[in-house]
Amino acid sequence: MNTDLKPNAPVTSSTRVEFSLAHALTRQWGQNVRYFGFWRALREFCGAFWRAIGELLPSRRKARFGDLDYDWEHSVNTTRSNVRVGTQFLTGLIGRPYFATEPWLFEQIMQAVALGIQQSVIRIQSSASSEGTTGCAGLKDFTFIDLGSGKGRVLLMAADYPFKRIIGVEFMPELHRAAQENIAGYSSDRQRCRLIESVCMDARDFQFPPEPLVAYLFNPFSEATFVAVLENLRQSVEQSPRPVYIAYRFTEFEPLLAHAEWLEKIAGTEQWAVYGNRRNRASSPRSP
Repeated sequence: MNTDLKPNAPVTSSTRVEFSLAHALTRQWGQNVRYFGFWRALREFCGAFWRAIGELLPSRRKARFGDLDYDWEHSVNTTRSNVRVGTQFLTGLIGRPYFATEPWLFEQIMQAVALGIQQSVIRIQSSASSEGTTGCAGLKDFTFIDLGSGKGRVLLMAADYPFKRIIGVEFMPELHRAAQENIAGYSSDRQRCRLIESVCMDARDFQFPPEPLVAYLFNPFSEATFVAVLENLRQSVEQSPRPVYIAYRFTEFEPLLAHAEWLEKIAGTEQWAVYGNRRNRASSPRSP
């Protein structure tokens, strides 16, 4: 299923489909076989199965309660501590287990993104000054998209920044419903963006809106899915040239970004990395 997101248009309930475990597993298996080959796909599936089982062990279950401070402070429900065992198992089997981003790390990442945009704007304005044109002015021109948004903590934290709008994409219905409740009940004196929405769908089917983007990922996918989503984003940028930044938390598959010729790294640590598209760094973005 595809959704055609127009600039400034909300993501509506028409973008949702009923979750089918059989369909999700079949699609993931087929994609892994195409990407890895049969035997490597089988090894990947077995590895995902054991990792998912490992998340259910008592030692790992205790670790779920280490991220409650944000929820207590903001009266929301974004922690993984009360996610059902079955849902945690399925997210680990089909993609990666659900974790909520740490606020202090998100702040670091957003500082790097904002600095990258600012530096790009300075270069663009300098090179275009003779023509009397300017590029994006800052975060206010960007749509923030969290791919694999879970219960929506990152969406709420992103609302403290002046983004044009914020969209979460989550394929597990239980997590998506929690995100909707959190968005509806969230209130903060620091909030600067109020156009926030969560959509329940497979990220591989998501059509990126043709406007400047910050795409955030907390390592939500398997390698094959990551590649598919990244290719969709590349094609979107090719069809509608504009500045795009990828903020990647937990850098398991960062080599896929590093080896993408259309991207270049602008910041990073051992825990996260930020990449920008090279067209964004080389020329003035074209508004949709």
